[in-house]
Order: sequence, then structure tokens, then C-alpha cells
Amino acid sequence: MKCFPDRLDATLARGLAPIYVVAGPELLLVEESCDAIRRKAREEQIVERVVLEADARFKWTELSSTGESLSLFATRRLVEVRLPTGKPGSKGGTALREWAESGSDDVLLLKCQAWDFKSENAVWFKALDKHGVFVPCWTIKPHQLPQWIERRLAARGLSADQEASRFLADRLEGNLLAAAQEVERLALVYNRGTELDIKSLRAAVADSARFDSFRLTELTLTGKAGAAVRCIRGLAETDTPLPMVVFALSKELQLIESLHVLTPRMSHGQAFDKLKVWKNRQQPLSQAASRLGPAIVRQALVRLSDLDIQSKSDQKHAFWLNLERLCVGLALNDAERLAA
Repeated sequence: MKCFPDRLDATLARGLAPIYVVAGPELLLVEESCDAIRRKAREEQIVERVVLEADARFKWTELSSTGESLSLFATRRLVEVRLPTGKPGSKGGTALREWAESGSDDVLLLKCQAWDFKSENAVWFKALDKHGVFVPCWTIKPHQLPQWIERRLAARGLSADQEASRFLADRLEGNLLAAAQEVERLALVYNRGTELDIKSLRAAVADSARFDSFRLTELTLTGKAGAAVRCIRGLAETDTPLPMVVFALSKELQLIESLHVLTPRMSHGQAFDKLKVWKNRQQPLSQAASRLGPAIVRQALVRLSDLDIQSKSDQKHAFWLNLERLCVGLALNDAERLAA
């Protein structure tokens, strides 16, 4: 049965299904859907959770042996299989199909980050779907984001007119995680029942400098040069503390530099464990490390050191201009621009 994320709570209220497949490229929706299923499992007194990381070294016999083993507490378990690629292969497909047909008392949660429509025609997926719930987490399209924001605000007891929701959607450049964080912040600022208009939103977002500093880092490292420049100019207009901006960018670049050092000697997973990087940040950092070579990262850190000195002086105008050059150079992966 297919159930979209915004309908999952209502579906869970009717009881827990034996199998859930949560899959799609929108990581926020994937994580929130999995969290909702875990909460429901706890409500139904499922206290034991088994997590299997189905990476390239994973042996699918582990899933079978998990299903055959007894619970430590002689109760139902939540068996969570994390399959980042969304493709289990022939052995994995067989193991998943056998689980679906076994009638296990345990609840299976299959979490996939990569997904495409072809996967829904696979024999193993059809077996899981027949006995459980499929939660597709597709990317919210730009024209859908204002309505998504309105629903999110309504769930927090707030409302917004169309102009206000479009303003938020445009400002957040289609980033769902950023939109969710902004809604949570607004829920802290305003009382339940408040109707937000464009004027109140403009006043509220002017005080979100800390969030925007990290937003700038995200835009820069994902190659969105134009959006990064607009974000910088917004930070300048709101008198954001300059060292805060330098800190946010340098922290991520230092992590990427560490990844470059560690990954020739160990897997990405081991490197992230060593660096203590949260799961939801690993994929974007890995992509940025693949896109930006060690030389350009070192060059950017040198430039950031210069910016740090400017941030503590009276050279504010020069700081923002040099920050634009730095972020555009990184976004475009252009060493010459970075050195200009």
C-alpha cells in the first residue's frame, strides 16, 4: 500500500503494519517518516530495535538469521535495514522476499535514500508492498513548497497567507530541511493561532542570522553560486556577526579536508565515525569532498584565514566582497577565481 509522508500519521493511527519501505531522495521526509514508525513501534511496546547496515560488505544472510533468532525480551522487534542504494541485488531481493512471505512477528523497516520508479516493479518490492506500506519520499517541487509550508505551519498551530508562504519558499531556495527548521523557529516565536503575513515574516526572518550562516555554507558546497551570493547580501543587510560566517564555512571545509586525508586509508563510513559526523550530514559532505579537490579546499582555508582577520577589523565592506569571491570560487570549483 502506498502512503505519502503527509498521510503517514493517519495510517499509523490505525495500527502498525508488518513491513514499511521508506524510500526517496528527500532525506528530511525519509528521516521524519522513519521516526514516526519508530514512535509507533514504541507505543505498541516494541522495545527492541535491530539495525542492519546493508552496505557493499553486508551479507544478506544476516537478515535471515535475525528473523530466525529469538528476541532478548521475548517480544516483537523492529528490524531496521538501511539500504542507501535502494538496490539489494539478487541475494538481497531474495532475502527480502522470503522475509515478506515468512509472516514474521517482527516489524521490518527498510530505509532507502536512492530510489527510482523502476524499483517499484521489482519482485522483491512487490512482495514487501503486498504485506506492508510503501512511503515514497520524493523531492518537493518549487511550486509545491508554499503549500507544504502552509501545511507544516498548520501542524504547529500557525497559518500564513499565500504571499507569506511564497516569500518563505523563495527565501529558502527550495531547501526542505531549511523550510522545516524555519517553521520550527516561527513556532517558537509566535503563539498558536497566529496568522502570519508578509510583514511579520520579514521581521521574523531578519533575526535568523545563525541559520543563514550555515545555509550559506550549504549553498556554497553544493555549487549554487547565485544563491550563495544572494544569501551573502542578505547576511550583510542584517548585520550578521562576521566571525559567525567564517566559523560556519571553515568548520565544513576542515571536515572535508579531514575526509580527503582519511578516505584513502579507510571507508567513508569509518572516516565519518572517526570524525563524529551525524548520518544526515554524511551524504552532502561526501558529495562536496568528491566535487572539491584537496588543493582547492586548502586554498579556501587560507582565504578564510584572511577573512577571519578582516572580520575582526573595520574592513566590513572588503569582507563581504572577498566572501563573495571565495564562495563563488568554491561553488564553481574555480581555483583561479578563488585566488583572484
